[in-house]
Parts: sequence; structure tokens; C-alpha cells
Amino acid sequence: MEKSEWIESVVSRFRQCCEQLQEQLGHAAEGSLLDVADEEIFEKFHPLLREVQQQAIQKQIDRKQKHSDYRRCDQCKKKMRHKGTKSFEFITRAVNIKLAGTYYHCGCSNSKSVSAFVSSGRRFSHQACELTSRYAATQSYQQASKYLRKDFGIWVSHEMLRSRIRDVAGQIKDIRDGNADEYLWEKLSGQRLYGYVDGVLINIRKEGWKECKLLRYQCDPTGQIRHRGLLGPIGRFGRMVRREAIHLGAKQSSEIVFLMDGAQGLHCHIKKNLPDARQIVDYWHACQHIAECADVLYPKDEVQLARWRSRYCHILREHGAGRLVNLMRKSKAGLSEEHKVAAVGKLLGFLQTRVDRMEYQRLLEKGYRIDSGPIESSCKNVVQARLKACGMRWSRKGACAMLEVRCAYMSDIWQDVIQKCA
Repeated sequence: MEKSEWIESVVSRFRQCCEQLQEQLGHAAEGSLLDVADEEIFEKFHPLLREVQQQAIQKQIDRKQKHSDYRRCDQCKKKMRHKGTKSFEFITRAVNIKLAGTYYHCGCSNSKSVSAFVSSGRRFSHQACELTSRYAATQSYQQASKYLRKDFGIWVSHEMLRSRIRDVAGQIKDIRDGNADEYLWEKLSGQRLYGYVDGVLINIRKEGWKECKLLRYQCDPTGQIRHRGLLGPIGRFGRMVRREAIHLGAKQSSEIVFLMDGAQGLHCHIKKNLPDARQIVDYWHACQHIAECADVLYPKDEVQLARWRSRYCHILREHGAGRLVNLMRKSKAGLSEEHKVAAVGKLLGFLQTRVDRMEYQRLLEKGYRIDSGPIESSCKNVVQARLKACGMRWSRKGACAMLEVRCAYMSDIWQDVIQKCA
């Protein structure tokens, strides 16, 4: 069929479908079109659109391969050997397009395949790359494969999606680690930059439960949010915190403030990599330590337990950790039972090493946040929502890949980053 003939044939079939649609619109009662005719119309138009895409691209491939200069090697300029016909499946946002062409090979190890004609050898179009990555990052691979087929007619197996996530994750990591000035926060100048850090346990095959460290940078006035995660040594995580601060332009901010749960390891590595950043222990985490002590002191008296816990949480918030430490020392001196002395001593140990990061009254007066609620939300939405479903276990490579994609997906740079992935 000549070029003009197949175009005329497609136009004629489109015209027939449009006439049928016009007829249905003219006779359909209110609401019946959506209930009955919608599926019928889609079943007629969708295969036709797929055929148009496939025919147009295949005709272009055939035309280019018939050109006399195509068989000439780009490197040695000799005539390449014919190696038969090979097929190639190009995945678009709408459908899978199956293409075929002649494969040539040269003695200098250079080759030419049909895939080079389609988006420079890409298997996925830019739109399909974003779509499949997003579906795989928000639900299980099996579900993503099922709904991509149902919603868009894209046929990809769950194994292909798993491989795709690993490829995309590696590219996202390279992009985010390498582009220092491309994703700067423009409105950060003069603003206070908040950093949140916490850990989430992930079930890794052959290793058991391992901690994934999650970082969240946030600027409240602008609403900008950026995440990074790491399943690895805390030293590497500290360097990641510094690198990400540089990439978003933290030096423009008036101050960097970190809110954490009081873990000494994180405190030391944040201080090492960002020595000028202010660190604050999450107020509610400190209140949990007070509550644990109250449970030991008053195990059978709930009224007294609640009263003791409320009193000392109030003192911590209104007067700071220094005042609370003095009161705890007096309380400890009046105790005789060993387990109660140990409980108060444990609370004192927690407070004494963190006094300078728990002056909540002064912090509130200066407008600082004292809670780490945002990172708790990120732990649930970024990590747990995809990596901690019921009965889910991961390989280390698979977990790291999914974590990288999820952190980019839940950040303000997702659209820009995913468009650069091949």
C-alpha cells in the first residue's frame, strides 16, 4: 500500500468512527453515553490510533533503511553486512508499538539496529518513562503492570518494571549527585531552612531488618520540600546531608536548623558535616522519655502517673532542660528503690547530654519549630507506603533503587529529573 493510500484509508476509518459517535450523541438519553457508548467508542478509536502510530513510524524506518548511504559504516566507511531482520518494541504513553527493520553489522564492530531510529535507541518514550516509573513507585510491581495494561494499554511485565526502576534509580542518583546548581531553591534567600532526619526499618532478604535513614529539607514560607534516603553507613549519610544542602543553595538561607530525635550518631555526623547548623531535639521525643520514666515510678497509679508526666513535660517546655535536670536530681536523691533510681538516672543521662539542644522556651520565643512531625510524615509517605507493605521483603539493591525513586517522586524536582532519564 502506497503512502497516500494508507493515509487515506486511516482518514476514512476515522471518519466512519466519528459519524458513529455523532449518531450516538444524537440519540443517546442523558447519561447513557457515559454508561454504554463510552467503552464502545474507546474500543474503536484506541486500536486505530495505535495503528496510525505504528504505520507512520514503520514507514519512516523503511524509507531511511532503503537509502544507499545507510549501509555504509560511519566509522570505517565500508559497506556493512546484512544480519537479518530484527524487531523492536517501543513503549509510549498510549500503547506498545512493535517495529521491525534490517540489522547491519561491520567488521570494525560497529552496528546499526532499528532501535536507533526511535528516540535514539530508547525503549520508553519520555512520557512512558515517567508513567511507568510513577506507577511502579506507588504500588507493587504486579499491580503496576496490571493497571498500566488496563488504563493505558501498556504491556510491561512486573520483572520489566523492576528492572526499569533500577535503571531509573541509577540515573536519578547520578543527576542529583552531579548537578550542584541546577535545582537551587530560588526563594531561599534570607529564609530559615529546616532539616529533618529519622530512621525507618526495612526488611532486607538474608540480612533482616535494616535501618533506612531519611532526610527531609523544607522551607516553610515557600513550601518547597526535598527528600533523600540512604540504606547504608551513617558516615555516607552525613556526607549526603551536606551535599544536598549545597545543591539546594543552603548558603543563601539565614540559618540551617535540624530537628531530630536525639540520636547521638546522627547528631555527631550532622555537626561534622554542617558545623554551623543549629540542632534541636524533638520536644515530643523528649516527652516520651519522661513518660517512660513515669511508667516506672508510678506503675499502678494512673492519676499520679499522668500528673507527674504532665508536670515535667510542662517544665521542659516552659523552662528548658536545665531546670528539669535540677529537679530530676532532687527527685533521684529521695528515691530508695533501685529500679526507680535507675529510671530517673536514665532520664537524667538523656537530658544532661542534650541540654543545649532542648531550650524550648527560648526557641519558641524566637519562632523556631520544636517538633519533628514533618519527618514522621515523610517516613510514612516516602518509605513505609511502598517499602513496608504487609509481608514485603526486599533485596538490598531493590530497596536502594526504590528508595531513590520514591525520594525523587516526593520532592519538588520529580518532573525535571524523570524527563532526563533515558
